[in-house]
Amino acid sequence: MRRPRGVLPLALVVICAACTDTSQKPPPVPADAIPAGTRIGTAAITGRVLFSGAVKPPEAISMSSDAACHKKQDGEPTREDLLVGAGGALRNVFVHVATGLEGRHFAPPAVPVQLDQRGCTYRPHVVGLQVGQQLLLVNSDPTLHNVHTLSTANKPFNFGMSVEGQKSARYFAAPEVMIRTKCDVHPWMGSWIGVVPHPFFAVTGADGAFSLSGLPAGQYVIEAWHETAGAQRQTVSLADGETKEITFTYAK
Repeated sequence: MRRPRGVLPLALVVICAACTDTSQKPPPVPADAIPAGTRIGTAAITGRVLFSGAVKPPEAISMSSDAACHKKQDGEPTREDLLVGAGGALRNVFVHVATGLEGRHFAPPAVPVQLDQRGCTYRPHVVGLQVGQQLLLVNSDPTLHNVHTLSTANKPFNFGMSVEGQKSARYFAAPEVMIRTKCDVHPWMGSWIGVVPHPFFAVTGADGAFSLSGLPAGQYVIEAWHETAGAQRQTVSLADGETKEITFTYAK
């Protein structure tokens, strides 16, 4: 029987307004894990990350190779590998407790962390999440992307997302700071993922500020990580109810 022109076999028709791939399962949570959201202390560490020195304007990105990317942009897209704001505030720094919480296990939050492919860039550029917390990958563009992680402590993944609105859930089973993520279709696309075994982490915004609250009394090593400026560490001792302020300064 001849098929009418322009009609595809049913098996080739894909209707996907918001596809979700849930093939990967989260790793098991330790039996003694502290429930997500539980406050285990009353101390806090706050601070800022600063950059000292001359900074060039962010480099422009040409997306002319993909018409779908080019059309989605309101203005000229720029790189995000070194964004310095007013007063030297450094953006996109992953700050976390590197040591001091050994022996404790923390259940991951039920709320996923979303990493969107929108305007042919990863948004946000830097994300953090706990071991076992869902990373929800989204393609908001009407073009093909592939999500390729260059992880070492976790099994890398590399898969395509071809449909606008498509979603895919992934999990990390081990701590890893940091995981580079790229798109092989669009070489300018890149992001970084910080995976830690506890909820005490932050990513600095335009003001370079961070806050790690609800810590128990103790001594901690706090690490600040930036993709081009590098990593720095400071040791902080806290008493119950105490808040200490620290500053990380990167100099060019």
